Amino acid sequence: MRVLVVAGEAPTNRQHVTTVLDALNEAGDDALLVIGASMPGPYAYEARTKLGRMINGFLWARLGWARNRYSASAWRWEGPSGDELDPSNAAWTTPFPPSRGRLPWRPDVIIVVTPNQGWTKHQVVPWARRESIPVLSIDHGSPTLTWPWLGYRGSMMGCDANAVWSEVCRDINVGVGAPAERQIITGSPSLDGLEAASNVDVHAALGLDPNRKIVLMLGSHRGPVKGPADALFQHAMNQHGGRDDVVFVHKPHPVEVSQGTALAMPGGVVTTMDQDLYLPLVRHATVVISPATSVVIPALAFRTPFINTIQPSDGGAPSDEVTALLSLLEGAVFTENDLDAILDGELRPEEAACERAFARLGYRADGKNGARVAALARWLAEGRAPHAWTDAE
Repeated sequence: MRVLVVAGEAPTNRQHVTTVLDALNEAGDDALLVIGASMPGPYAYEARTKLGRMINGFLWARLGWARNRYSASAWRWEGPSGDELDPSNAAWTTPFPPSRGRLPWRPDVIIVVTPNQGWTKHQVVPWARRESIPVLSIDHGSPTLTWPWLGYRGSMMGCDANAVWSEVCRDINVGVGAPAERQIITGSPSLDGLEAASNVDVHAALGLDPNRKIVLMLGSHRGPVKGPADALFQHAMNQHGGRDDVVFVHKPHPVEVSQGTALAMPGGVVTTMDQDLYLPLVRHATVVISPATSVVIPALAFRTPFINTIQPSDGGAPSDEVTALLSLLEGAVFTENDLDAILDGELRPEEAACERAFARLGYRADGKNGARVAALARWLAEGRAPHAWTDAE
């Protein structure tokens, strides 16, 4: 099987495809990865002015046309083992108009991570459809609620199938219009590093006193979610920033950084953008403060105390859905009023509650989610219907 993996403009998307590439490599498949070389800045996916966005939107909606913004310097091409490749290689003979260049072969299937963004949306997926090459998307995040901005998922962005985190993610996608038969539960490859995360010394990696407890603040970039989260970050730092046994670590969302909206942190707070430390930090933190979106899922797997910042009164998501989510997470996550007890070691999540919630939100923690995505890709490459694929495990 020959697979082109388009991970999107953000280098942090590598986490969503690493174990997929490992599985393809192990099976002896030909695989090629193209991924952004650096974090995209503001307006990376759209025009800077409102008029420009209106014109581009009209051209895309009515004519299916968008300017090709591909720049060779903005992308990195790799083989399945991570070795960098030169896309101008004369041995590559298959025309690939999205890159204004060529590929070494015609793909049997294309795997994409962000079919709703930029070059992938406007060039790669349309080209694949014209060439009758099946496209499998990997959900790069798992919604736990039906947010207003999820409407794009209903169109499937032209993809033939979507590999989703769990039954909750599938149901939310279907609820905004995505075909149920194309939402296939595989689990997220980004969770395949759960076991390895336990072996990383995050205190040493960040230069922290090993005796200090980590309060991990994971940021969000969407206004209705970001506002309450940032407010709780501020409250927690005001209340506990003076404790000698505690260190606050802030990991803003990559989009916050690219948009310049990340919350400014006071002195003494450690900020990191190292995506390789994401799972290890969740594993070794004394407590995580964040919205109960996809970031709550690894915390459930690790049994890490998690303080949720989303409430029914926020108005960002349907209040009945928020209430149902909090019911699902009962016993597994906490509120801001529990922070003192968690830091003093008096409060831990219930193991059974974490297992129950993870099964609904995260599917499996067996390290084989990437292999399942690769198996689904092979199924599509063979011309089979997505809904007929089953998880052999």
